[in-house]
Amino acid sequence: MPENIFKASDVDINYFHNGVESKKTLLFIHGWQGGWEVWKNLIDQFGSYKIYAVDLPGHNKSGHLKNYNINTYYAPILEFVESINGQLIIVGHSLGASISLQVSSKLGSKITHQLLEDPPWFSEERGKVASGEVSDKLINDQLIKYEKGSKFFSEYKPNWRTVLDAIFSYQNFDPEIFKTNPFWGAIRASLAFHHDIKIWQNAGENNDWVWHDAPEISKNISAKTYLVGGNNQKGGIMLDVIADKVSNNIDKCDIYRFDTGHNIRFEKPEEYTKLLNQLINS
Repeated sequence: MPENIFKASDVDINYFHNGVESKKTLLFIHGWQGGWEVWKNLIDQFGSYKIYAVDLPGHNKSGHLKNYNINTYYAPILEFVESINGQLIIVGHSLGASISLQVSSKLGSKITHQLLEDPPWFSEERGKVASGEVSDKLINDQLIKYEKGSKFFSEYKPNWRTVLDAIFSYQNFDPEIFKTNPFWGAIRASLAFHHDIKIWQNAGENNDWVWHDAPEISKNISAKTYLVGGNNQKGGIMLDVIADKVSNNIDKCDIYRFDTGHNIRFEKPEEYTKLLNQLINS
């Protein structure tokens, strides 16, 4: 599938473009530890539209940065979006959803619609978790996840010489995924082989690297917005208390909840496709 390089100010951004000419343009932005290929099923299904999909800095085939946080991830993606002619519909997952929100807050009417899939809105203020038993457990689980990943990849990734090394090693890190979906496990391992090791080290050392003031940022959004969250008891990380504030600040915003974990489009593919199609044609 055709890939290209966009030279942002601080880093090269690898991206896919299907070359289709259409009145509507879709941009897919993956989450932490992902790559543009995770959108392949949706790219195929919506192939009649002009489509772009990016690799975030430090991920897959994009260039590396000295430090990774929400702002260093976001800045080069904003440059990339500004380089695309015409209006866009953005679809972002997790970290990619947070980046999408920031991009759309800067570009006004250029972003007409956006679907934000389970953004990491589990903290209302920097260093302060939204109160409540659910959110307390949620933030604790995320910190464990970041620290576990930082330790594992810091120790084992330097020894990987091939993608196969990564796949065999990754089974020790996440054995469950190889039991439930070995294909997806192999994909995640192959992406991890290409990622910059510092994306895990920064996350392990800086527990609020993903935090941003979503309610404040949302005050500048004009795009029609769908907030799509999973079940917080099953791994979904978009808290209602923050999503509600974001929704109240956007004139055209709807919230959808699914009884899934963090990856809604994989667990409820038909429902997700229907929802995206509904957004595109609204």
